[in-house]
Amino acid sequence: MTATADKKARRTAMVPVTTMEELPILSDEERAEMLASLKAAEARIAAGQYVEHDRESFVKRMLDVRAAAMRNNKA
Repeated sequence: MTATADKKARRTAMVPVTTMEELPILSDEERAEMLASLKAAEARIAAGQYVEHDRESFVKRMLDVRAAAMRNNKA
């Protein structure tokens, strides 16, 4: 399979990215909870309990969030 064929087969999304952001350092308990949550999510995905990304819905949702934020900033 060529790189081009592989690229066409994979679904992607363009999303805004922040290059630097300050994050709190997790406690041991918070880290354990996060890892358990991630493992549970991976298990649900492996079991087929997921929804595929829908580009149009994603873009609409992002634009709706942006519009609401702009309205709230003007108030």
